[in-house]
This record gives sequence, structure tokens and C-alpha cells, in this order.
Amino acid sequence: MAKKVNSWDDLKALRQDALNALAGKPEEWVVVVGMATCCSAAGADQVLKTIDENVKQEGLSNVKIIQTGCYGNCYAEPVVEVRRGDQAMGEGVRYGYVDVARAKEIVTRHLKYGEVLKEAVVGQDQEVYIP
Repeated sequence: MAKKVNSWDDLKALRQDALNALAGKPEEWVVVVGMATCCSAAGADQVLKTIDENVKQEGLSNVKIIQTGCYGNCYAEPVVEVRRGDQAMGEGVRYGYVDVARAKEIVTRHLKYGEVLKEAVVGQDQEVYIP
């Protein structure tokens, strides 16, 4: 059952709890897969499954995979963001047009070796990302 919000402080505490649940440890990778209707229609379900399977196959225990709604990059769906655990949502690298093959590359190149797949990055701010 959801906690009842009786005051502004209760709401702020609830917000902080939600943010903490999404955050990771600095040494972790957080992979966020857009799973809104537009994302799912473009194949995000298969991308999510592929990332999850490949993370397990590679034995990467420092990866947290979460789902989110629409990123607003519907033109580039499916969209996957990769960030360090101490970065806020939107501060990581955002990959667009992610298919199964690209999802595997994200795991092997970015998550395993820390290499940004520059050819797959979408969004103006992502061009200057330094891991």
C-alpha cells in the first residue's frame, strides 16, 4: 500500500526515496531503456531483453537495468541511456535507433570496456560526453 502524503515534507521525502531507488553506486552502470508505447512499437522490448541477457552472459554484476517512459526522442526509438550510478537521469550517454545488434554492442563496448559508441549517440548535449 502506498504511503499517505500529509505534508510538503512527506512529499519531499517520497520524492527522495524514488530518486534513491533509481540511483546507483558510483562504480555501477545504470542502463535505462525507454519503454513507452512509441518505444515498444519500435522494438524496445527485444532491446531490453537482449541487454539483460548479454549483461548476464558477460558476468557484469555492476549493471543496473531500469525502464522509463518516453525520452522525447521518438524519432530515434528505441532509446537507451547509459550512465554511471552517481549521475542523474539524462546526464549519461543516450543511444538511439537501438536494435538487437546495437544492444549487444552497448553491453560489450560501453558496459564492459567503457567505450562510448559515438556513432549511435543521439541528442545535442551527448556529443561532448566524457565518461
